[in-house]
Amino acid sequence: MNHGIIMGGVVDYYYDSIKRAPGAHKIATHLRREGWDIEVLDFVQSWTIEELQEFSRQRVNKKTKFLGLSATFSIRFKILFEFVRWFKEEYPDILIIGGSQAFHNCEGLPLDYMVHGYGELAMSAILSGDVKYTSHKWLNGHNFKRVDATHDYMAARMKNLSTHYEERDYIQPQEVLTVEFGRGCIFNCHFCTLTYRNIKDDHSRAEDNLYTELLENYEKWGTTNYSISDETVNDYTEKIERFAGAIRKLPFRPNMAGYIRGDLLVHKHKDWQAIEDIGLNTQFYGIESFHRPSARAVGKGMETGKLQDGLLEYKDYMKSKGHFQAHLSLIAGLPHETLDSLRETKAWIQKNWIGQSTQIMPLWIPDQVRQYEEQSRFAMNPAKYGFTKTTMAESNHNNAPFTDGPQKRFRKLYEGIKFREDQQQGKVVYNTEESSFQEEMSFMNWKNETTNLYQVLEYLEHEWYAGDEQLWNEPPFPFSYHNWLIDPTYKWEDMKTPKDKLALPKDLAADFIKDYKRKKLGLTS
Repeated sequence: MNHGIIMGGVVDYYYDSIKRAPGAHKIATHLRREGWDIEVLDFVQSWTIEELQEFSRQRVNKKTKFLGLSATFSIRFKILFEFVRWFKEEYPDILIIGGSQAFHNCEGLPLDYMVHGYGELAMSAILSGDVKYTSHKWLNGHNFKRVDATHDYMAARMKNLSTHYEERDYIQPQEVLTVEFGRGCIFNCHFCTLTYRNIKDDHSRAEDNLYTELLENYEKWGTTNYSISDETVNDYTEKIERFAGAIRKLPFRPNMAGYIRGDLLVHKHKDWQAIEDIGLNTQFYGIESFHRPSARAVGKGMETGKLQDGLLEYKDYMKSKGHFQAHLSLIAGLPHETLDSLRETKAWIQKNWIGQSTQIMPLWIPDQVRQYEEQSRFAMNPAKYGFTKTTMAESNHNNAPFTDGPQKRFRKLYEGIKFREDQQQGKVVYNTEESSFQEEMSFMNWKNETTNLYQVLEYLEHEWYAGDEQLWNEPPFPFSYHNWLIDPTYKWEDMKTPKDKLALPKDLAADFIKDYKRKKLGLTS
């Protein structure tokens, strides 16, 4: 039996992430169906170079054909650069294959192949020895072969999206695993860079294998908590009814967090019961703006009062059923938005959203095209939507230094953009040995008829996040629950508690990863 290793890891806001690498396990599951022996190594960012070398010496054998590097987000860690170079010198005949939805997540890594997109079918083609590719070079000069899984080997419509774990994954019952209902999005929001968007049919998986996956995880590992990776869970009524029917048959009730389109939720009351039956009691709403002209400018336009009243009605409905948490995601700086309209939104949140969570970020418009990356409509033609370039010096007329607000949130963003303007001629400079914050400052410093990026940063720093009852009572962000739930004394329902009152179990998380590494390396102490 041919053998392969796939490594993955995620950087987290709170500490070294204890979240599994979903893509790594998804590819492993697919290749096992084709007769491969695939082992996944999680939390790669928390391993030392010596530990990764020892793991490789233990696992690599005559039948090992590839080392995979799975990047949900950037995996450009210094240790990984050093390890991959060592691995290629030690095992020159073994392929090194990277994979991600975003090409730049693997920038500079010494790969043989880079799979761009959902990778199941592309991996099968590479390992068969008959694959379509194009030759490319990273900025550091390393040559590699790019396999276009977005078009040549599109796996976005697969009907079996199950992930199966093994005993050697050491899954613990308190973990929050990732589950996939479908891939791609039926919408085409103007700011969005998602590759699989504007898909106008139900592209979701079959409900029978969803049932089997959830049941297996429960019976083998005791898993009941999930985050759903779909871009829009409630896109089709028939889809969520199918999944609700399957989940009702389970011998347990799962808890799930997922992305919900707020206007669809308000419009389609008939979906409410099915969503509740799925266990989707923790929801993320990409509202973007409660100022209707701004929402319409990005492809969302439900009348503001109807949307707000509907969200409150739904909140009351779900809270009557049990645990419920909802998160509002907003963007500051959309067309037609003013500081006063943002203040109106803030006032509504302070009055109506206490005990729930909210996040608002400045509008980011990429101004340097990353190779092979999908571009938003704003990025392709900013002038069409009223955006032009400016500088911090022009926007900040007094050239005053940026001052911190109570929560010290946006200085780093301001300084990153200013540094790029002052020191890098407005260009992004990649440090090819490590992912850096400065690389992510590849955004247009914009202005429009109503505001500019500097004004937005100042407003958010000193007004929006100044501190109030709503902020003081915010529970954890829906997709960060795993950071607390790694402590088995916490329950899903505890995540409604203000996060400042929930002790973060950093030591338990560190011990969890240490224990995982000991088991992987066969150490007894």
